[in-house]
Amino acid sequence: MAVRPAVSLGDFSTLFALAGRSTRLRSERLLNDFGLHVGQQFFMRCLWEQDGSTVGDLARRVRVEAPTATQAVKRMEAAGMVRRTPDEQDARRSRVWLTPLGRRTWPLVTAALAELERDLLAPFTQPEREQFMSLLLRLYETSLPADGPGADGTGTGPDATGGSRAD
Repeated sequence: MAVRPAVSLGDFSTLFALAGRSTRLRSERLLNDFGLHVGQQFFMRCLWEQDGSTVGDLARRVRVEAPTATQAVKRMEAAGMVRRTPDEQDARRSRVWLTPLGRRTWPLVTAALAELERDLLAPFTQPEREQFMSLLLRLYETSLPADGPGADGTGTGPDATGGSRAD
């Protein structure tokens, strides 16, 4: 039986952090089975939707700083999930493509993540799930920076803080 932390239900930041941490740990174990690290699923999703994106585009869409995107791409490249090629119009930039392994892996990752989500939300009724997701989205939007990268609400990843040119 899991030990419950000694926190007050009114202690929002503690409960939010604990829920986030336990969810991240479960996601980490799941993603490691596919040779991925937490956060790389956001880049994989972007490439699944728009293969051949620049590293800078990925950074903006996932809302991370350029060096973070570059590091994620390097790690995924080392794992055989993506490959980089020079941009045909601007050799200073590179484009990132899913490899055949990445294309085969992504549907398996999404299925596993969907199963994890079902497990996490199982204690809630459908109306509660919808309300929870709505409230979580509002909280996320409230947490975005007032100015700078990410302030315009663009991007796909809820893990993030900004972006800059990363080509």
